[in-house]
Amino acid sequence: MFMPAVQGGHAINDITLDITSNTSDVNILTLATAAGYSAGSDTTAIIVNVASGVAITATSGNPAMRTGALNAASNLTINIASGATFCGFDGANGASNGAAGGNGTDAILFEITSGTGTYEVVNNGTVGGGSGGFGRGGSGGSAGARRPQTCDSKGFCSCSFSGAVYGSAGGTGSNGTAGASCMGQNGTAGGTGGSGSYPGGSCPIVVTAGSGQAGGAGGTAGKALNKSGLTVTHGNGSGTYNGTVG
Repeated sequence: MFMPAVQGGHAINDITLDITSNTSDVNILTLATAAGYSAGSDTTAIIVNVASGVAITATSGNPAMRTGALNAASNLTINIASGATFCGFDGANGASNGAAGGNGTDAILFEITSGTGTYEVVNNGTVGGGSGGFGRGGSGGSAGARRPQTCDSKGFCSCSFSGAVYGSAGGTGSNGTAGASCMGQNGTAGGTGGSGSYPGGSCPIVVTAGSGQAGGAGGTAGKALNKSGLTVTHGNGSGTYNGTVG
């Protein structure tokens, strides 16, 4: 549940936004606007309080919490209570042979352009970026072929002028490893598929064996805190950041 509290009017103090129940895809600008804030002209400070035990999650392609384009001069403080959690969205695993894993999303994303305000995240909970999915292993190469070989009763062998005898297709490459959920870890790449083989013998090759397909790249993790080039104080508080801060 979101509860806006305007403390003393914009001109005197700040807008306080309290988040007291589980939610996803939080946009601070949207919440502040509903509480009377106008980003175009309003430099009122904004304080976001996330209560103990609240889980803020993300859906595909979105951070768990984003600032939105707040006024560049508005100060912003995000207070995360003990037991509260933020989780970016974990990327999907590669869906088919050779496919890359999906990228994770940020847990907290700052989007303030040319910000001149004071920005702080006081984390006493757990903030984790979405992890990347694994790359799928590549397909094996196709089998090669030679002309058939025939041998008579005296052990004399000759190669036929038509037809083909095939070897084996290469095996599929191994899948990579997905990052642990909400830990801001990159996924790893899938392995290259094996090359196809030829049948035994010395008759001419009539079909070239295929090389194995490269495995898909692992997905990139989202950040626990993406400052987007702004100066954001984040060292206060006793909480944990799982993933990159920067």
